Amino acid sequence: MELWLAALLFIVVATGAVVLLFYSRKKQKKRWFIVGVCLLGAVLLILAAYIALTFLFLDKISSEEPPSDSLGSVDPADSFDLSIAEVPELYPDVVGFTDEEYGDMPTLATINEASAYVLHNILNARYELEFYLRRELVPEAGSGYVLLSAFENAMSYFPFGTYGPYDAYTVDDGDPDKVFARLMLLHEGDAESDMEARAEALEFVRKNPVPDGGFTDFESEKAYALKIHDFIARKTTYSPIGYNINAVLTNNNYEMKQEAYNVLGEDQEDAVCAAYARAFMMICHYAGINAAWVCGNETEDESHSWNVIFPCDGSEPVIVDVTWDDAGSGDDRVGQEIISYLYFYLPLDEDYEHSPLVNIESFLQFINGQ
Repeated sequence: MELWLAALLFIVVATGAVVLLFYSRKKQKKRWFIVGVCLLGAVLLILAAYIALTFLFLDKISSEEPPSDSLGSVDPADSFDLSIAEVPELYPDVVGFTDEEYGDMPTLATINEASAYVLHNILNARYELEFYLRRELVPEAGSGYVLLSAFENAMSYFPFGTYGPYDAYTVDDGDPDKVFARLMLLHEGDAESDMEARAEALEFVRKNPVPDGGFTDFESEKAYALKIHDFIARKTTYSPIGYNINAVLTNNNYEMKQEAYNVLGEDQEDAVCAAYARAFMMICHYAGINAAWVCGNETEDESHSWNVIFPCDGSEPVIVDVTWDDAGSGDDRVGQEIISYLYFYLPLDEDYEHSPLVNIESFLQFINGQ
């Protein structure tokens, strides 16, 4: 019985007992007076015992840990911080390319195959690559165009714009079928900032555990993606630097607010679309969600970045654009209450505002078997 109902019952019975006492006293009926006193005393004792047991039970419940919820917050008070030292060396692989088998010097026939090979090496923390390309793929000796495209595609699953091609060229060594290719990547960013972003992403997942064995159904994966979406929207505001094309061209990635660190860093509060999308993808990857970083909407003066998720149940991919949902909410500030969901899990066939680069769109279809 609930406490309020017990209190109501006590009031009714006690009132009846008091009325009985006054009636028996007025009528000088000693027997009924004694019955009323006993009844009132019994009610008071029962109520006292019930209240005592109720509060003991509530105290026991409050002292126990709450049941574990696979999508709930384990530590909403943020009472622990994950250190950089606890972050695994290799970045998570949600597309299964870390263990892909390649020969020492594979011959790659398409840009998508070359992109997958580049991604395989990046995920294994190897940044100096030598391989062969089919001759028909290389328009002329010395050209690095194919290699640059392969690198750009691979970065759709690696959230650091601070890595870039340092050496990219092909050599015609006389083989009629293939040409030699070399690609060397250089990290020009701040390794500590990038690792802090990784630590914060992994910390989010530790505090919001995924189901044992990972996601197996569309709805639970979508619910988790929504947590990430809202976390980023409430933590970050869109930076005014995104409207200043000259500033974007003259500063490094961190100053341009384009890195995951600009969203996930503890002292960071504003970012542009590239950072929103990289941060969203990074947390998704640590949670085991197959999210890609996509750029497009290219014009002479601007471009845009967003995410595409390939759901765990094999259903059609969907768009998540945290930037537009945040900046377009009408309440874009740190800790905001109002968040738009216009671009959350938007089916590709219902979207008319995002135009990805053709080579990236092709690679995502290739690597996800579509």
